Amino acid sequence: MMRSGRLILLGVDGMDFEYTKSILQKLPTLRGIAEDGGFLPFKSVFPPDSIPAWITAYTGKDPSSHGVLESVDYLAKGDDRFKVDCSVFRENTFWDALGRNGIKVAVVNPFMAYPAWEVNGVMISGPVFISGEIQCSAPEFVNDLQIPNSFGGIVDFPTRKNLKEFCDKTFHDTREQINFGLKLLEKNRPDFFFQVFLTMDRLQHFLWRYSDPTDPTYPGKNEYKDMIEKFYILIDQGIGQFLDLLEPHDTLMVISDHGHGMRCTHCFNINEYLRRKGYVKSSAEGKIFSRTLITEKLKNRVLKFMNDHDLEDYISVIAKLVPNAKGLKKGKHITDSSRNIAYASDFTGTNPFGGICVNSALIEDYEKFREKLIDDLKSLEYEGKPVFEWITRREDLYNGEFLEKFPDILFKMGSRFGVNWALHTELFSVNPTHKKISGGHRDLGIISMGGNGGIRLLPDRLKIENLFASILNYYGLQSQPEYSESSFIWREEKRNI
Repeated sequence: MMRSGRLILLGVDGMDFEYTKSILQKLPTLRGIAEDGGFLPFKSVFPPDSIPAWITAYTGKDPSSHGVLESVDYLAKGDDRFKVDCSVFRENTFWDALGRNGIKVAVVNPFMAYPAWEVNGVMISGPVFISGEIQCSAPEFVNDLQIPNSFGGIVDFPTRKNLKEFCDKTFHDTREQINFGLKLLEKNRPDFFFQVFLTMDRLQHFLWRYSDPTDPTYPGKNEYKDMIEKFYILIDQGIGQFLDLLEPHDTLMVISDHGHGMRCTHCFNINEYLRRKGYVKSSAEGKIFSRTLITEKLKNRVLKFMNDHDLEDYISVIAKLVPNAKGLKKGKHITDSSRNIAYASDFTGTNPFGGICVNSALIEDYEKFREKLIDDLKSLEYEGKPVFEWITRREDLYNGEFLEKFPDILFKMGSRFGVNWALHTELFSVNPTHKKISGGHRDLGIISMGGNGGIRLLPDRLKIENLFASILNYYGLQSQPEYSESSFIWREEKRNI
């Protein structure tokens, strides 16, 4: 038997706190929730990417504890683009824990949780980044409802020529997914309902520069200028529709796995910095003629040329024709990680969040070396401002059993800069892929909570690692006291405890 009313949980991939706050007057549902104290920033994981963030949300384990740091290789072909071992979290999610305690669940489109598995209720899941059939663990819960064929997805990438078609489809798919979720919720009346919408993050990745006049590549007045704002309004309307379905004592919670904003417009060529320090060993060092050096310089010039001449749509096309394009991007054709003392990790893409690997076998004092390198990078400036917002040892951020999957040094640069691996070039350069993917992740998503369930938020505990415990706490399933460190909710009627 449930201890309180139902919990309706909506996940919106990439919904940003600062941007949402800036247009809150145009979002009547969230504005109403905010006026009641139910709209706050939600801290993501490091790195704030969808894959590690959602798995953390599902399991309550940070990335160093669940060990999934993988990102997508967009240069790969077909189903080789991304593979993840779902056994890390399969049957170990919050909806599995609820089901084992007799709570009927409905789970719709959970990111990366594919193929679907048996739950106490129904789980509907689609493949992400790869091809495959949408799966439903219990068709009897759906019956005459038409499952949208847009669940999962994210296999195509728009160009400027088909951007309008991409936007129209994204809005259509989202409306269809909202309507399906509403009908499934009304039809089955589960004790717990969870649905994820992946379309917002995707739209922002490709539309940001068209919507943000502060972006240096903003093309001026254009038909997409208000597209992101309109999409936030659509999501707000959908949240309102779910809110209308609540019964007395029910609660609606909306979360995002990370935030979103302008993607880095420039790159810090970290391996070039480390090469000049003598830590990265280039095979072209000291040679009058080097084929690998010519390749490296040609790569950098081609990327710059394509950026300067608005040929960004052809970068990925060309990359897929080049053998070992990923290795070329990371500079692996010109250097050997076994000879490098320290080098930029490739565990994230071109964004401000990254790390540096240290080859402890090649140095005498590992800790002393890390400390010196961290201090050197802390003092690095560009145009009179620090390049790094923070930089630290991995042990100072996480301490899970898979910590060694992280680089030895972790950092976050200012939002202007992203990691690049180019060698024999300037330290700072324009990001040649910004025009293609102009939106990037930020670490503050949103959390909102409304309804009549008497549940409120504890602001100092609002991070994605605490979602699992908070959901179990909502249903009274925690063995710890209700006000345990791992929960960010409290019950209004007990606020004096």
